[in-house]
Amino acid sequence: MGVPQDWAPYTSLDEAARVYLRDPDLALEQLRSVVDFSSITSFIMSRGESDEPWGEAVWQEVVATDGRRLILWRADDDASVTMGSEPRRILDASVRTILLSTITDHILTTEFEILPDGTRRLAEVRLRMYTQLLTRARQKSVVDTDLFCESFRYTKTVDDGGLAQMQRLMQFGRVLSRSA
Repeated sequence: MGVPQDWAPYTSLDEAARVYLRDPDLALEQLRSVVDFSSITSFIMSRGESDEPWGEAVWQEVVATDGRRLILWRADDDASVTMGSEPRRILDASVRTILLSTITDHILTTEFEILPDGTRRLAEVRLRMYTQLLTRARQKSVVDTDLFCESFRYTKTVDDGGLAQMQRLMQFGRVLSRSA
């Protein structure tokens, strides 16, 4: 697998996917089934690799918004094992849409490094979003229960994505805040 190009300089989802994702045709096909690309107001991308017993595995993610919904495409390499057979590699890809009205909290954090001359340099951007969607509950007592809501977290740093991806994550977080 080659090193992907940076997606951040591209304003078109189609172009960004083609230079960054390993499986751009699949991602674009699945995303087009749920959203008209001309309605996308902002997007971000992430990917990572890991070594698995069966080889190198890649996860890829596109997160977009059309001002109404959060649209998530994710694909993960995995292995499937059935009784008495050899493991086979699979690619598990999904598209999910979540109404922005169900997102109750956006937290866009920017971390700056203060340089010796007193200037600051952007070092990290984090976006956290919490929804009303319950993922689990834990009863603490007869009358007290902890509820856990679904959350989404995205981080870009100088070393993981670089300045352009940090700026795009800030833009994405701001678009979501204005849309909610």
